[in-house]
Amino acid sequence: MRESAIIADIVRRNAEFASMGGAEVVIPPGDDMAEVRLGGRRVLVAADQVIEGVHWLPGTDLALVARKAMARNVSDVAAMAAVPACAVATVACAPDAPDAHVRALTEGLRAAAREFACPVVGGDVGMHAAAGSPLVLSVAILAEPGPTGRVVTRAGAREGDLLCVTGSLGDGWRPDGSGRHLRITPRVREALALVAKLGERLHAMIDVSDGLGTDAGHLAEASGLSVVIEASCLPSAPGTPWRQAVGAGEEHELAFACEGPPPDSVEGTPVTVVGRFVRARADRAVVAADGAEHPASNLGWEHGR
Repeated sequence: MRESAIIADIVRRNAEFASMGGAEVVIPPGDDMAEVRLGGRRVLVAADQVIEGVHWLPGTDLALVARKAMARNVSDVAAMAAVPACAVATVACAPDAPDAHVRALTEGLRAAAREFACPVVGGDVGMHAAAGSPLVLSVAILAEPGPTGRVVTRAGAREGDLLCVTGSLGDGWRPDGSGRHLRITPRVREALALVAKLGERLHAMIDVSDGLGTDAGHLAEASGLSVVIEASCLPSAPGTPWRQAVGAGEEHELAFACEGPPPDSVEGTPVTVVGRFVRARADRAVVAADGAEHPASNLGWEHGR
């Protein structure tokens, strides 16, 4: 199965859990984070993993791998305009993995916890049965709503809203495994600033982890719309093909829908208007380029595709 089909099946079948146990489910599966209410307190929760050979190539500094695992989760927090609280981590390594590798991971997690003000408070270590098995590092994170109390979801874009992005695109992941993905900056401060500056004009938000085409398509689908991305407006390095700019992924910038113009920058990070939400079409996301519109929802990353 493809990742999208698995997630759709989980979302469809998990409605029964909305009132089960001690947590009241406020935001169910399908967004960057779930939100639950525990004893009257609102808590957001998410999990992510990085897999050797998929999210980084053998020989990569494992302290950077650990940072990436944490940063991906903190970026999900940013996408909801929330504030990280704490995390737990698990690692599955090969039985012949050098001790130094595990120590590099743990030290990398400690450094990332300090950097993102998100303590790692527990976890687990396990081993594959076979030597040479790929290392897998998983992180689960808890967060709280920001100062305004507002949590921004993927749903809520309106026809005519602008599609905007922070930072730059197209340099997150390169075919040789290089790129910004090992040193991403989760946009937590920027997300909180957008909520404060735009208020109710900020309608929906996501982090660009799988490519702008795919993730803007998620915003559009959650809102019952489509989105047209203008290739000429993409904030990418000169000479970057538009397909790379909308499909590379792993930049973990914010993409958001807003009514009216956004600020030119937030917390020193540029903001660019790159498209507009329109009435629903067959394609949830298209790129206007070279005098034509090109389907873009499938240009980003998806496991199993």
